[in-house]
Amino acid sequence: MAAEFRTPWGAQVVVLGGDRVTSVREWIAELGRAIPPGGAGPVGALLLDFRSHDFGPSADEASALAERLHAVLGDGGPPLAVVARPGAQFGGTRVLCTLAEMRGCRAAAFETEAEAWLWLRSQIRPSADPASGEGGAGGGEQSRGDAVSGGGA
Repeated sequence: MAAEFRTPWGAQVVVLGGDRVTSVREWIAELGRAIPPGGAGPVGALLLDFRSHDFGPSADEASALAERLHAVLGDGGPPLAVVARPGAQFGGTRVLCTLAEMRGCRAAAFETEAEAWLWLRSQIRPSADPASGEGGAGGGEQSRGDAVSGGGA
């Protein structure tokens, strides 16, 4: 399930996670609903949370998802943080992030949501003019609150 949050540092972050999405194919579809190809627009970052699932992306699935992420985020676009459970799921997620980086995305895998939020904060460039939609700031209406402290999304 997708949610949009405005961070305390002024960026709009799209968070995809939850029990509703049960396969990588559904992750790709959910990503398309949340952000159309080439439509990252005011989105400052993307956070995928795989922890509530029993799967990790296979090599083919990671490649397909990395291709979709590149279509959405573009070269050097908004950063992508992926949270996964330790073990095989984290390993598959690191492969996904490597493939996304090879396509020009900024991506990293994490075992905790707090680590992911800290990294995202370091990657997002704040905008001098929040209304401009440049530099990672955009027009989200929900507030994450203290996003860096972690918590479930």
